[in-house]
Amino acid sequence: MHFSKNKSLVCFSPRPAAARRLICFPCAGGGASMYRRWAQLLPEMEVWAANYPGRESLHSLPFATSIDDICTLLLEQDTVWQEKQLVLYGHSFGALLAFAMALRLQARGVKADAVLVSARRAPHVPARETYGDLSDNQFLVQLDRMGGVPAAIRNDPDMMAFYTPIIRADLQLNDQALLAPTDVIDSPLYLFSARFDRVATHDELEAWRQCTRGHFSHRVFEGGHFFIQDDADGFTACVRSLLSGLSQDGDEELIAF
Repeated sequence: MHFSKNKSLVCFSPRPAAARRLICFPCAGGGASMYRRWAQLLPEMEVWAANYPGRESLHSLPFATSIDDICTLLLEQDTVWQEKQLVLYGHSFGALLAFAMALRLQARGVKADAVLVSARRAPHVPARETYGDLSDNQFLVQLDRMGGVPAAIRNDPDMMAFYTPIIRADLQLNDQALLAPTDVIDSPLYLFSARFDRVATHDELEAWRQCTRGHFSHRVFEGGHFFIQDDADGFTACVRSLLSGLSQDGDEELIAF
């Protein structure tokens, strides 16, 4: 395991010989460990994952007050973003962060080979529902309704007591953040969603199409909000196939979809 200097990024299995680096962004309430198993499931690339303030390696820091705070922290690690071919992936709240980071990297002259996002409305689409003013009981009811907490956590009162403040802090950022329709990346953009996920509507998902000047594809899986964890083997096999279809210069051709 290897940490970046400020511990905002972690690599569970460093692979110096790998040509490509996949950097993953967790969902609301999540940490880098959400992607620990991916390092074994994707052995041909070097898998890194982000940590947001207030959890895991950054547990001593206060929660971020904006996505800019998180991006600034991550961008301090210049070499991580420049040493290899780069792919960004984010799930739910992490999809927002992956896209925001792609924009900032692009402004610095670093173009990702691809940006992969799942289970979130497009970043320029406002939230239909917000969570910030809900009582704890109302908050949990909404989370249950949307399927937004893994069962292993939701069924454990101690774990819920620990994670609820983290999830609430992230969802407040997720609700408030609204990018401009003119915020567009040049990299190809690949969207994944699940048939029974209620977090975003079809139109909110398809609005991602407007976020890239490059290729766009949308694949629908079976399952609910955490479909990427319910079938991690199947989902990472899809990611592997997708990335193997990209040419070395990040062309937008894709043979897997």
